[in-house]
Amino acid sequence: MASKFDSNSQFNIYSSFTLSNDDVNVVSLLYAPLMGSDALMLYLGFYSLLERNNLKSEKMKHQDFFDIFSLNSNSFLKARIKLEGIGLLVSYEMPDKSYTYIICPPLTAKGFIKDATLGLYLYAKTSRETFDFIYNHFKVEKIDKANALNITKTFDEVYQSQVDNEITYDKFKYILGKKPNRNLKIKNYNFDFDFFVKGINLDFLETGITKNFRDQISNLAFVYGFNETEMMGLYSDSINSKGNYEYRLLKNKANVLFNYKRNMKAPKLVNKDDEMVANKDLCQYLDNVTANELLEDVMPNYPIKYLKTLNDVYAELEFPRGVLNCMVLKVIKDKGELPTLNYFKKMAFSWSENNIFTTEDAIKYVTEAKFPDIPYENKDDSNNGGFEEL
Repeated sequence: MASKFDSNSQFNIYSSFTLSNDDVNVVSLLYAPLMGSDALMLYLGFYSLLERNNLKSEKMKHQDFFDIFSLNSNSFLKARIKLEGIGLLVSYEMPDKSYTYIICPPLTAKGFIKDATLGLYLYAKTSRETFDFIYNHFKVEKIDKANALNITKTFDEVYQSQVDNEITYDKFKYILGKKPNRNLKIKNYNFDFDFFVKGINLDFLETGITKNFRDQISNLAFVYGFNETEMMGLYSDSINSKGNYEYRLLKNKANVLFNYKRNMKAPKLVNKDDEMVANKDLCQYLDNVTANELLEDVMPNYPIKYLKTLNDVYAELEFPRGVLNCMVLKVIKDKGELPTLNYFKKMAFSWSENNIFTTEDAIKYVTEAKFPDIPYENKDDSNNGGFEEL
């Protein structure tokens, strides 16, 4: 077979997984005694040629690979066959006489040792002392928890489900009129599962009402903030072609409904401790951020004329910097643009009438207040040009 192998033929390598440190240990200590060092080097050498972004290699000549790893066609073929036989490689010869190699993931250490074939051969291959050494290397020591108290916090005690319309404005969720949802705790989540069950057809549920099914429904309702009626509809939409409920369809339908209702991206996890300092951090940010930094944060590709407008706003309006920055952020969010200085003068008059003179007051005001409409000027403004009235 070796004499027929063309060293100038080309090959590609593919993989569907990322090799972890544990995988390397398993291949080195468990597989290597059975397949030999050349096969181990070939396996790791193939993996080293994969590009990280797509787990695929560039097309390469076998001879170039041989030169890198000091192999010849005969030793390469022997090592490749050993990898194929032990389940770590799948090889294809393509119509153009090139080759495609697919790297396969190794078993876990526990799976290897308990495997009726591999585990037995490893035991026969090594001495009793060596086998015990390898076995103990992968053995996980069990902790005696008989008299210990489990004080671990649950998921919902640490995190809440919070949704922001635009991730760009995450830093300003308090001042952009997007208050976070109320804290949702799975333990005390106000979802009536029994009421939900009464409204669905259980004939589609092959497994019956199990704890797993209950968790699937309750957790999705928690994450997306759906009520019982909405979850009933999602359940009905999650029946597959065989007439059975399918959790994969439920997740997909839930995401579609969520995007339809709120026109947002998926929810994200927020550490609850961060909420406690959000207002304090936001005040500090608004009091100290420069005009350029402010625009970069909310509108990275802003027109340069906006910077001049902001400088005029700071110079003309007698408000603290934090109040003006809060005003600017609110306007950009609502209008999608930065209006003229005259617009801000009218807005400043309205804020003065409402006694908004501190950053804390401004944050509270833009979060809770309903604003009067202030029309854009139709005429040109030397600062940044005119805007049509909305």
